[in-house]
Amino acid sequence: MSSKFLLIREVLTEAARTGRPEITRRGDVEATFGSIESFLLALHHRWRTALFARVDNLLEDAPADFDAAVVAAWTDPTTGGRGLRALLDAHADSPALSAAQERERRLVRQTLGVEVPSPAPRPRAVAHPAARRWWRGAA
Repeated sequence: MSSKFLLIREVLTEAARTGRPEITRRGDVEATFGSIESFLLALHHRWRTALFARVDNLLEDAPADFDAAVVAAWTDPTTGGRGLRALLDAHADSPALSAAQERERRLVRQTLGVEVPSPAPRPRAVAHPAARRWWRGAA
């Protein structure tokens, strides 16, 4: 097995074990993949491959509600393996990953006619207004 595959497997195993969608072994990830963004794109590729394998099965043996089945495959937290969807969702604000997810969403809409949900926006930390002004007279 390749070192990239083994590292992906180890990170996903740790995320599933702890329940925290964090990229562990960041130093190894950056050394092996060149950047966190490249690692996230590799995870996305793994998820995409698993998703389209499931969609292919749905096309072969179409359920009564095909659209719902596609959406269920898209949102299933186990598509591609435990921990994968949670890790991708936790890093959805990554520009490269966000663009890749949007391409997949557009592809599903254009080829299958199914609207799949966008990731829920993550709340941003907003500083308390008083925290911005730390001395009297500051604007």
